[in-house]
Amino acid sequence: MNLKLNFHPEFCQDTLCHSDTALRCGLDNRCPPDLLHNLGRLSVLLGDIRQSLKLPAGALKINSGFRAEALNAKVGGVPHSQHCLGLAADVVCPEFGCAYELAAAIAQLPCEFDQLILEFGKWVHVSIAPLDQIPRRECLSIFSKDEGYLEGIVKR
Repeated sequence: MNLKLNFHPEFCQDTLCHSDTALRCGLDNRCPPDLLHNLGRLSVLLGDIRQSLKLPAGALKINSGFRAEALNAKVGGVPHSQHCLGLAADVVCPEFGCAYELAAAIAQLPCEFDQLILEFGKWVHVSIAPLDQIPRRECLSIFSKDEGYLEGIVKR
């Protein structure tokens, strides 16, 4: 079932829950009904980012959105990942530029993201805050797990 989230039609439930890894491994990656409101809010943020950056429809690609616990473990996601709550997506936009350029541009937007993380120089993690929290607008970069997180969007 492709539930349009009544917010931004480009970023529907199917798009935000799709996972090639889940399909390949036979994992159920459906979002539980009690987390669908988070996906709807995430959808709005992604739509706002796409429109603010004046990107054409389909240009902002979701590498990973919602992750069920089993999928999160399979892909090596951190425990308690925002992905498992429907609060985060990893995105790329080759039409716009490299991951650093995308992250730097999103950081300048007035949108209310919770975290913006340039991950391994390859994609951008963008998340919304839980309903009961104020968005932090935290910008981080990570290039290796050994080195850990660096403050800001860092170019390497």
